[in-house]
Formats: sequence, C-alpha cells, structure tokens
Amino acid sequence: MKTRRALVIAAAAAALVLAPSAAFGYGAENYQDKGTVSDSTPAVGETFKVTVKGPAKANVTLTITTPGSVPADAVTIAGTKSLTKLTDASGVAVFSVTLAQPGTFSLVVTDAASGAVLSTQAVTVAGAAAGTPAALSSTGSDALPIAAGAGALLAVGAGAIVIARRRSEVRA
Repeated sequence: MKTRRALVIAAAAAALVLAPSAAFGYGAENYQDKGTVSDSTPAVGETFKVTVKGPAKANVTLTITTPGSVPADAVTIAGTKSLTKLTDASGVAVFSVTLAQPGTFSLVVTDAASGAVLSTQAVTVAGAAAGTPAALSSTGSDALPIAAGAGALLAVGAGAIVIARRRSEVRA
C-alpha cells in the first residue's frame, strides 16, 4: 500500500514538473530579428518601410528612439513616435516611417501582448536632403495677445477705481 502511494505521488510530481516544458515547446517559433528596413540610410524627410514578421493576427508595436539632440516631433509614423499594428494572416506588419532630422535612430518592434522583442534596427539619417533649405527655429513670441490682455486688465482696474470714488463721494 505504501509503495503504491509513493508511486502515485512520484507520477503526479513528475507530471507537474514536465507539464510546463510541454507548453513551452508548443508554437515556439523564434520571431527575434525578423524585421527589415527598406533603407537603413534614408535622407531627411524620406519615407521608408519597416517590415516585421511575428505571430499571425497579433498586435506588434514599433517604437523609435531618437538621439538626445533630436526632438521627438522629428519622427513621423502616422503622426507618432510609437505605433501598434495588427499583423496579417502571415504574421507580417509594415510601417511607413519618416524621419525629419539627421541622426542615428533605434527602431524596436515588440509583440504587444508579451513584450518580446521581434526586431531591432538602426537607421542613420544623413544631413538635409539636396535642394532642401535648412529651416530656422522659431524664436520670440507674439506680444499682441499679452498686450491686449494687459490693456483690458488696466481698463477694468481704472473703471473699478472710478466707480469706488463716485460711491464714496455720494455717501459723503
């Protein structure tokens, strides 16, 4: 009786130990580094494609990290720095990217559900495109709204003083 009980406990323990390894083997295709870029050295403002292979019908996220000297608005992926797309039945997703500043950018595509990195790419954008004048940054401010607001506050204050003096004269 004790032997049979010991065998049942040993079999149950072995099943518990081996069950997770069977789950890890199921559908465990390696999607790491399954991405490509159509141009790893695009010109400023030139749109290029980032293609990634991942699990079918799964959300994948492309995140672009900018160098410290480049503002975040220099990156356009449908208007954002990070974009999540659904892969097709083959597990492929394609992103259109435009980088508006020179620098070396890091492009990382992750599986949105698990956070697993599917692709890591580096893209180096050279200086301004040929024939494109360099844009100057905007400096200063428009003083008209501030001056109009200050004038309105002065008019309200002056009116309040006039009304207060008239009330004090009437009472006296």
